[in-house]
Amino acid sequence: MGLRSKGQDSGSCFFMTTSFSNKRPLGNENGVYRLLSESLQNRLEITSSLLIGYVLMPSHIHLILFIDGKPLTGFIRDFKKYTAQKSLANYSENGKLWQDRYDRQALNSIKTLITKLNYIHTNPVRAGLVKVSTDWFWSSAKDYYTDGLGPLPVWKGWA
Repeated sequence: MGLRSKGQDSGSCFFMTTSFSNKRPLGNENGVYRLLSESLQNRLEITSSLLIGYVLMPSHIHLILFIDGKPLTGFIRDFKKYTAQKSLANYSENGKLWQDRYDRQALNSIKTLITKLNYIHTNPVRAGLVKVSTDWFWSSAKDYYTDGLGPLPVWKGWA
């Protein structure tokens, strides 16, 4: 699995982005976001990792993960493998669901974490999917900016 930002090997908290193969908008398919969120929740539980923020977009996902002491590469590899072979196997194109690579950045300050959190929450607005970030259901924006909850549990103990 290719990795950009290869120098980002240390840290406990990461901002991560990965896309569907050929940047296909699979999120527009019925049930894909639900299957992605279930698979992500499963991976979080298995690895005892914490999700700080997220947004599921039609062609890609952004995550902010706290994975203290665990390799991010293993988390992403197993998440992609599980979704490609089990939950989203029907959506594969020529046997491929995800792009080989993913991007990551170690978040070493609260300021950078907040910047990335704001970035992912405004992603659906910039894409023209909603007018207000809290209107996008598949995001942690509601968890941070309203009394509501998004579809995945978010850990806000970092604040």
